Amino acid sequence: MAGLTLAVPLTELGGIHNLHKVTPLFGKPVWFRGVMTHREEKLSVVDTAAWIMPEKYTEKLAESLNYQYLIMLGDSPWGLACESLESTFTLQPDQVKWREREGKRPWLAGMVKDKMCALVDAQQLIALLNQGMDSSED
Repeated sequence: MAGLTLAVPLTELGGIHNLHKVTPLFGKPVWFRGVMTHREEKLSVVDTAAWIMPEKYTEKLAESLNYQYLIMLGDSPWGLACESLESTFTLQPDQVKWREREGKRPWLAGMVKDKMCALVDAQQLIALLNQGMDSSED
C-alpha cells in the first residue's frame, strides 16, 4: 500500500476479500472509506494509507492508490484496504525487531528485518479503530 508493506499474523487474520463497491458514510474520518457488503455482512473498510500515514496522505497519493483487497482483522468488522498480496511466511522471534516501548503507534508490533515490513498488532489496531482514532493518536 503506497510503497509500505504490512504483515498481519495469520492467527489475527480474519480473511481476505476482493474489494468491491464501498458505500461511503457521512461524518466519518478521512481514513474510513465506507462499508462493503459481503454475504449479508457489513465490513468496515479502512483506507490504509490514510490511516497508517496521515501526514503523507495527499490528494495525489489518494488518486494513485489501486486498492484491490480487503484484509480482515480477526473477528472484527474492520478490514484494511490493500493494493496487492504477498506470500505467507513463517517468522521466528529473532527475525523481528520488536518494539521496546510504547510509542505513537501502538498498532505496530515491530519490523520484520529481512522483509522490511511493519508487523501489525491486530488487536491494538482494532481497539484504535473501534475508538475512531487514527494511527498516531494516543
